[in-house]
This record gives sequence, structure tokens and C-alpha cells, in this order.
Amino acid sequence: MCAIWGSTWLVIKVGLAGAPPGTALGVRFLLAAVIILAIVRVRRIPIPRSRHLWTLSAFLGAFHMALPYSLVYHAEQHLSSGLTAVLYTSMPLMVALLARAVLGTPLTVPKLAGIGLGILGVTVIFSDSIQVSGASQVGGVAAVLLSVFFASLCAVVVKKHGGRYHPVVALLGPFAIGGALVTLVAAGVEHSNPLHYDLRTWATILYLAGAGSVVAFTLFFWILKRVDVTVASYQTFIIPVVAVILGSLFLSEPVSVRLVAGGLLILVAIALATLVRSREPR
Repeated sequence: MCAIWGSTWLVIKVGLAGAPPGTALGVRFLLAAVIILAIVRVRRIPIPRSRHLWTLSAFLGAFHMALPYSLVYHAEQHLSSGLTAVLYTSMPLMVALLARAVLGTPLTVPKLAGIGLGILGVTVIFSDSIQVSGASQVGGVAAVLLSVFFASLCAVVVKKHGGRYHPVVALLGPFAIGGALVTLVAAGVEHSNPLHYDLRTWATILYLAGAGSVVAFTLFFWILKRVDVTVASYQTFIIPVVAVILGSLFLSEPVSVRLVAGGLLILVAIALATLVRSREPR
């Protein structure tokens, strides 16, 4: 999951050269919904006709797919990818707090220490690109943090209410609804025709729809059934490391001492948060 989502930053960067962000995102989610529907039909996975499933799907489509991704795409027009990555590492802390309030998940000292160390690790990696100046960048920071909140809330909601459904079935509605919402808004703002995109742009959209959406989100929902939701959110520490490594391999970006030091801090952070047992009473 982290390997796939770590690669999506590179692919999005390539794809945005040929398509505006809203249209590209909307088409990505709609294609993902078509792929999910094909999987459901081929494997004959039953789709429950329950109000609970479609209420959950509508909520996730709006607040897990459409809104957080749109906010991040908007923010990256004003912020560096490094600052965006650092801001997104607040997600484990947000998830931990929401999981404590909604699920009653223990908030232990090792878990909090690991989250803090993980944030430090990502900050070390991108320490040369963390700058905020001007109202547009302040707005970008606010957009990323709002995206983090909704993504964290939805992760907790999936943990609480999505476990009864097959991961593929649970994604069909969110992709379809999220894709429709983003596409409708983009159609009125960007006026872009996907039929005019070149082959490279379509290749990025197909990769993001198939691997970046269907495969990665299915893995994420499958993982949420089996581990603490805060542990699952530690992906936000690992994904930037993968992105930097891929940037080095394919874009000839340098591998710095900061990457090595920050990566080691992240590994220690995850070990501390997941392996060390707290002696405090729950």
C-alpha cells in the first residue's frame, strides 16, 4: 500500500502536465468505480442493499474521496510537496485522538512518542523545503490540515462501520459518488475535455485509478479490519520516504543525508509506537 501511494506523487506530477487537477481526479475516481464494478461482477461478490451501506458510501464519497483530495490538489498549487508531506504527518495524531473519542482506543505514551518521532523524521527529510509566506500559502496550509481532518475522520468511520462489508464492495459507492462530485465541479470550473488528453496523460490516470485507487484503497480497507486504525495511519510517515526514493530513481533527484536520517527516525518511531507496550493503565 505504501509503495503504491508513494509512487502516486510522481505519477500525479507527470499527469498534471497534460490535465487540470479536478478533471483528472474526477476521471480517476470514476474509472476506479468501473474497475470495482467489474471485479464485483466477475467474482460475483454480493452487494448488500442496505441503507447503512449507501449512507456510509455517500459519506465516504464526499469526505474521504472528493473533499480531501480536492483540498490537497488545491494546496499543492501554492505549497511545496515537502511542506505538504510534513503537514500530512499530523494524520496519525488526529486519528489517534479521534479513535480515542469514537472507538475508545487507548492513547498510550509509546504511541504518542512514536507519532511525535515520526513527524520529526518527515520534517528532517523535507527541512530544506518547509517555507510559508503570503496569504496563498497560509490558505494552502489550512487546506492540507482540513484534508487531514476529514481523511482521519473517515479512517475512524471505516474502522467502526465498514468492517462488515467486503473491502471491494465498500469502495464502489465512495468512488462513484466522489468521482461524480469532483467531475461536476471540475466541469464548471476547468472546462477540460478528457478526450483530448494525450497517451501519457491517460496512462497516468489509468495507473492512479487502478493501482493508486482500487488496489491501494482495497488494501487500506482490508488493513483497517485487522489493525489499530492509528497504526494504519502510520502510512503517512512511510509514503514520503518512498516518494523521495522514487524521485531519486526516475527524476535524478539527489538522495541526501536528511533522507537517511529522517528514514531512520521514522523506522524507530513505528517500532516504538507498535512494539513497545505501555505500563500505564488503559
